[in-house]
Amino acid sequence: MAPEFTNEQLDYVNSSIEEHTFLEACPGSGKTEVVAAKVAKEIGSWKNNPGGLAALSFANSATDELTIRVSKYIPYGRGIFPHFLGTFDSFIYKNIVSPLSIELTGYLGENSDASIRIVEPSANLGYRTKYSFARRGQVHAHHYSFNLINGSVVFDTGEPELDRVFNSTVLKDWEYQHLVETKNKMLKGGFATYRDIETLAVDALSQDKYQHFVNLLVKRYPLIIIDECQDLSEEQLTILQILADKGTKLHFVGDLHQAIYGFRDVEPAKVKKFVNDNYFNKLQLTRNFRSCQNIVNLCAKLTGRVGIVGDVSWLKPRCIIVQYNSCPTELTDIFKELCNGFHNNVVVSRGHSILRKFQTSVDQPNNIQKLALAVKLYDPKDMEFLNQSLQYFSEFLRYHLKESYKPSSFNCPQSIDSNLLWRKFLSDSLNYLIRNNLQKMDITWSNWTTTAKLLIRSLPKQCFCPEGIVSVLASLEAVNLASPSGSAKFEVASSLGTAKTPSLSYRKSTIHGAKGETHDITIVVSSDRAGKDSHWKSWLNDPDSEAARFAYVASSRPKEFLIWAVKKLKPLEKKQLEAVGFKII
Repeated sequence: MAPEFTNEQLDYVNSSIEEHTFLEACPGSGKTEVVAAKVAKEIGSWKNNPGGLAALSFANSATDELTIRVSKYIPYGRGIFPHFLGTFDSFIYKNIVSPLSIELTGYLGENSDASIRIVEPSANLGYRTKYSFARRGQVHAHHYSFNLINGSVVFDTGEPELDRVFNSTVLKDWEYQHLVETKNKMLKGGFATYRDIETLAVDALSQDKYQHFVNLLVKRYPLIIIDECQDLSEEQLTILQILADKGTKLHFVGDLHQAIYGFRDVEPAKVKKFVNDNYFNKLQLTRNFRSCQNIVNLCAKLTGRVGIVGDVSWLKPRCIIVQYNSCPTELTDIFKELCNGFHNNVVVSRGHSILRKFQTSVDQPNNIQKLALAVKLYDPKDMEFLNQSLQYFSEFLRYHLKESYKPSSFNCPQSIDSNLLWRKFLSDSLNYLIRNNLQKMDITWSNWTTTAKLLIRSLPKQCFCPEGIVSVLASLEAVNLASPSGSAKFEVASSLGTAKTPSLSYRKSTIHGAKGETHDITIVVSSDRAGKDSHWKSWLNDPDSEAARFAYVASSRPKEFLIWAVKKLKPLEKKQLEAVGFKII
């Protein structure tokens, strides 16, 4: 049965598809259900054949959720075609770059297949510059991309410090041209990064010789709905502007206060300017069905987003500060006491290093340590350890595979359709490693890695490895593993430390991972040092900053209680947090 919608929600469901529209949706507003109802309504009454609408998001999980909800409104057996439900990346890849790929890249393909392979910075590709840059050596072609809008080069090597050096270097004309030539060699070889795909799309849509193609594309997709529009990058906005100028109508749905992808050059101010410049009709969802008014009011003070109506107001405190002396794991018993009687309780932090304090004494494990921890923590009877084990193992594999991956899906390669099949393979592989004594860690790293190398190389040949995954694992057959630097003669078990007892069985997630979720209680853990986006002072410093938006996203997840865990406070710091709406205990 279809849900009952509020007047605000119905205003969007019944809005015109003949004009640009921006639906500003607060957290907990039922946005996904409203978008699904809108998409289904337009599909049901669609008359612009052979064209269709495109409903786009930025993660496969979000696309899957939208597809499931849309299907509830569409009669059984009715297909989606000619409409497109998918990610923004897949939309431009399939509808803009792929049809023109031979002309854009020069890649002729193999066996009549000219599909471009998408690669990550961690991929092992041989295309690299002939010359050294910034005295840091040669640069691989998949470690940088071009911003055609401002003519810059964006480096993404996977090493933050190296990226800072490269991105701050003023390139000479010949260096820029050499980077272009090296990139073209990679493209001609049939490989590209996601940012390369966006660059190719901008290039194609901007060239006069492709304008007939652009006109046909606009007829094919006269309406594009963008969910989580706050995550649009400058390049993506440029693509949409070209289509809008040709006649495509755009519907943006999202919350600019939840833009937390600055590392992708996502700036909500640019999305806001795009909306204003193109005279979008503006609608709002201002009712938060998730959180109590106490939490809604606190979130309003973080970013200045006001006018939101919460579920209920409580006289007793619902926003609480707890303090630790040196490590947040000291608060385990307090967390259990505060969360007693509630089930969906989640620990959230800015990054993985804080979360790992609850799991192991190794804060930032390197790749070989991730494999060891995956084996050490594997326990099918304990979901907390099992999930962490699968996450470590998937990160280890991602490091060695030449594949792009799906976020929030245990690093499932994009070429594997079934996330469940991938998860089963991860579990079966860990079982195989343990059956072959890799869990024996009272030996030196040197001996352990020798055994691990042989076992990892044999994974693609095992009977539990499905045919659809074997080809993805090809690079494992020649993989080399090395002991952690300076630890070859150390015992594996003692250097990993002791995994914490899972007495705090709550799920743990980064702020990026928790986005869009609903919890009973959310425990937001601040780092112990100020000056970073992971510390509470940064969250309160500037309501227009990304740090404030991190706090807003994390703090708008809970229905019942919001808990911030911070290092021991000074008197003035207590007053600062109390002024926001916290009760300090």
